[in-house]
Amino acid sequence: MRIISLLLLILAILLKFDVLGTPFLSYNLKKYMFAFSFGLFFYAFLKPHVDLIFVNKKRLTSKFVMEYVPELINKKISFYSVSMPFKPNLFAIRKKESIIIIDDSLIQKLNENELRFFLFHEYSHIKDNDSLKMHLISLSAFTLTPFVFFLLMLIIKLPSNIILLLIVVLLFILIYFVIIALNFKYKRNCELKCDTYASEYVNIKHIKSAFKKFIELGKFDYKKRSILSSHPSLDERLNNLRININNDNHS
Repeated sequence: MRIISLLLLILAILLKFDVLGTPFLSYNLKKYMFAFSFGLFFYAFLKPHVDLIFVNKKRLTSKFVMEYVPELINKKISFYSVSMPFKPNLFAIRKKESIIIIDDSLIQKLNENELRFFLFHEYSHIKDNDSLKMHLISLSAFTLTPFVFFLLMLIIKLPSNIILLLIVVLLFILIYFVIIALNFKYKRNCELKCDTYASEYVNIKHIKSAFKKFIELGKFDYKKRSILSSHPSLDERLNNLRININNDNHS
């Protein structure tokens, strides 16, 4: 992946600055090619090292793994605790030896089974390589879609009638928006898929209490998600797991 992303970026740079003569490619096409290749390069080279921003991270011992997720003891996964500056959270980074980063407060406030649910959620992301899939789909939605539109404009003769031209432009915008919306829907489905996977390892009682504690910590709320949300709403996650949480704050 790194070699491919680097080669694509070099090619895009050569095209963007006209080092390679390509009269059949317009400036906008070169711009979108550069945006896509740079995004792929960022994912391949920089995103796997995002954990470096946490200077206070502390590697958790095998004792922690045996206590919380003994099923993962032989997986190439390292666990780190950190103090996050905003809302408490945990996330996974997939690379040669994958990493799961956990906020300190979650380790302190969630019991073994409650935290176990969210650890298996993150492991599902690692196992299915969701990070790469979601990144490629986002890049395709935001950069390759306009790229395809510009190619079609070179092939298809646009109508000279101003009303028909406006209809075509509006149609392209609508298709672009739908593709972007589908990109976010895929991300939300990935989160639900991970919840479902994790629920196979944790009793429903502990999953319910885990979500309740996350609500108390301010991680989840009952706000409705938008069509461009990357994560499902709390209600969607609970319904997916067939969980009902009676909460006085639920409006």
